[in-house]
Amino acid sequence: MFSSTSIRLKPYVNKLAVIVTAIAVTIFAWANIFWSADINANAATLEGLGNQLEGKVQQDIGTKRRGVGDLVDNPTEEAKGALMQAQGKAKQDIGTTQNKLDDAKDTVENQSENLIDSVKDIFN
Repeated sequence: MFSSTSIRLKPYVNKLAVIVTAIAVTIFAWANIFWSADINANAATLEGLGNQLEGKVQQDIGTKRRGVGDLVDNPTEEAKGALMQAQGKAKQDIGTTQNKLDDAKDTVENQSENLIDSVKDIFN
């Protein structure tokens, strides 16, 4: 009995987890808890926010790794940390670009709808 119920609820549980995660990331972005970024959370894509978050975490790990390499005088570890920092920054920038592209797409869609409505008004 429970196995058939849990099978039916599994897709909803996964969707609920995604929704809760999206809401949490949006709240964190608005509050600038994780990073200082100019994010319009209303139009931001979940993928863009995810890339920004992953990039920030990767950048922070790189910073720590670089510091450890400096502390133990290991140039290889310092270089790996610097590389992780650069990769994290690039991933953050990709997320920001994804969000800006989504905003631009929405603007173009709204403009085209307004144009279509204007043309319809002319012929009515």
